This record gives sequence, structure tokens and C-alpha cells, in this order.
Amino acid sequence: MQMKWMRAAAIFLGVVAALSGASAHAQFDVAGSFFSTFNTSTSGHGTNQKPKNSPGGVLEFRYIRKPLKGFELSYSYNPADESYTVSPNGCGLRCGTAPVTVTSDNHMIGMNWVPTTAKKYAGFTPFGIAGLGFVISEPNTNDYALNSKVRISFDYGGGVDYGITSRLGVRAQVRGAAYKAPDLSILYSPTGAYMQTIQPSIGIYFRP
Repeated sequence: MQMKWMRAAAIFLGVVAALSGASAHAQFDVAGSFFSTFNTSTSGHGTNQKPKNSPGGVLEFRYIRKPLKGFELSYSYNPADESYTVSPNGCGLRCGTAPVTVTSDNHMIGMNWVPTTAKKYAGFTPFGIAGLGFVISEPNTNDYALNSKVRISFDYGGGVDYGITSRLGVRAQVRGAAYKAPDLSILYSPTGAYMQTIQPSIGIYFRP
């Protein structure tokens, strides 16, 4: 996990270094935050699927040209175990299937619009998040598990920045993603339903 974070951080910092001189008026920043996930369960086709809530982290690179012309590239990681049980109301021939838990990791990549306010409020700068991304679910075991699943996600959220200095500050935000539940177990049918992952987070940003 630590090596994944180091590689991701190096990529983000390289992008910042390459683009930081592109415009004297544009604002660039790179940020890192820790979060805890809150996931919704799904049901369908005789399957109940419940993701485990877990801590994780997110890296962001943002380019803010004007208050309504801001964009970001984000990457987040968290453990994402999935528990599967039979739905008693529609299990058919699979009513005797034992509950299964698949250990897995989630990698979330977002490409989002980030509108901000033109002025600060008591030192805080509010912002919004809206866009599209990908959720890559990677099982850590071959027992009862399929290969990795990639889902398109609809990203949303918002938060505030608080500057400590002209370059360094604190970022508090709530990020959300809606996507089709990944079917990781070969013993259970996909629910075919959409789930949501909510990530309240706190971290720091740096502007080169």
C-alpha cells in the first residue's frame, strides 16, 4: 500500500512541476487527504451484497483558472471487502449457498469539474465537485472471486479550503461516487443495482 501511495504521489508531483509555469494567473495545487468510506448495500437477482466500510486516502491535482473554471484529477485507494448472502425472497436454486466474503481493494480515478467561489468567507474558500471517473475493484484472493471489475462512476461532492500560508492550507471535503455494484463472487449473481460510496475527508494542499 505504501509503495502505491509513493508512486501515485510522484506522478502527481511530476504533473504539477510540468504545468506550474503554464499561466501566471492560474492556480495549481496538489493535495493529500485521509478519509473513511460509507457504502450503501445492494440487493437483486437473489443476492444481497454489502461492502465493508474502511479508511483510505485520496490524492488530488487541481487546476483553477477562474472561479467557475476549475478541474481536478484524483486518485483514491481503500480496502473494499464485499460480503455476499442469499436473498430469501428470490434465491431460487441457490438458497443453500453459504455466505461469502471477498477481500478486495478499490482504486478510484476521478476527472471532475471544481467550481469555487470568487471570495473567501472568514478565510474559507468553498468548492464543489462534479464529474466522471472509474472504480477499479481488485480481489485479493482467487477463492470465490472473479477478475478485477471496472465501473464508471458519477462523482459529486464539495468542501472548503483554509489557507495557513499562501501556499499551504487545510482541505475538508465530502466526496461521493455512484456506480454499479461490482460482482466479485462466482457463487452469486450480480445485483445489477447502483451503490454509493461517501468519503468524508481531511487533509492538506500545497500550491507550488
